[in-house]
Amino acid sequence: MDCAEAREQLADLNRGQLGADLTEAVRGHVGQCASCRAALERDAELRGLIRAQAPRHTAPPALRARLEALVTQPRGAGGAGWWCWLRLHPWPAGALAGAVCVLLVVGTWWLRQLADPVSRMTAQAVAEHAEYVKEAKIRPAADPAAVMQALRSQVDFPFEPVFQGDPQVQLVAGLVGELSGRRAATFIYKDAAGRYTTLFLMPGAGIVVPEGDRMPIETFRPHYRTASGRSLILWKHRDLAWLLVSDLDKSEVPAMYLKVRKAANPPSASQPSGIS
Repeated sequence: MDCAEAREQLADLNRGQLGADLTEAVRGHVGQCASCRAALERDAELRGLIRAQAPRHTAPPALRARLEALVTQPRGAGGAGWWCWLRLHPWPAGALAGAVCVLLVVGTWWLRQLADPVSRMTAQAVAEHAEYVKEAKIRPAADPAAVMQALRSQVDFPFEPVFQGDPQVQLVAGLVGELSGRRAATFIYKDAAGRYTTLFLMPGAGIVVPEGDRMPIETFRPHYRTASGRSLILWKHRDLAWLLVSDLDKSEVPAMYLKVRKAANPPSASQPSGIS
C-alpha cells in the first residue's frame, strides 16, 4: 500500500469503518510512514475537537421529513424537485444561506482551536474520557494493583507514585492511551455519586502549560478550563504532563486534584510551593 491509497482510508480508519484486512494494511503502512502517521493523528485530533466542543443542534422532525422528501424527489421536466422548491421558497433558501454562514464561522473557530496545541489535546482528552466512561459503566472495576502492574509493562516512562483510590474515590480501570501523538498512562476513577474522572499521564517535553486561567488550590496553581461540560486541569510534575478530565464541576474538582497531586508526592519527598 502506498501513501495515496493509505490516505484515502485514514478517516474511515479513525471511525472504525474499515474491514479487518484493510485496517491491518493501513496500520501497517502508517507504522512505517511518518507523514501518513502524522496525517492520521491530525484527523483524530480534529475529530476529537469537533466531538468535544462543536455545537450540535437537532432538526425538528417536521423539518427533517420535508428536507428528506425534497432531496429524494427527482428533478423532472420543468425544473421540479428541490432546486425548484428553493427557488419558489426564498425564506428557506435564505435560511440555508444563513446555515452556510454559520458553518463558515464555526469552521474559522475550529481553525483557531487547531492552532492551539493545548486546545487540541484537551479536546481529544474530553472525547476519550467519554468513551472510557462508556466502557467503565459496563465492565467490573479493575484491581488497582493489577492496573499498576499492567501499565508498568506497557509504558516506557516512569509514572509512579500515582493515586490508586481511597474510601471516597475508586480506581476502576487503567490503560495505555494516546493523546496528541503521545503514549499516555491513563487512569479512570469513579466517586460515590457515580461521577467519573480520567487522569492522563505522559512525558511533559514539548507541552507548555498556559499561564492564563490558573486555579489556586492550596499551594498549587494548575491551569483550569472547561469543555463540553467537563472540568479539565493541566499541570506538570516530575517531567510529566498531568491532565485531569472530570465530570465534577469547578467547585468540586479541586478536591480530586489534591488527591492526585498529593499522591504524586510521598511524605518523604520535598513539597515545593510551585505553580502546578
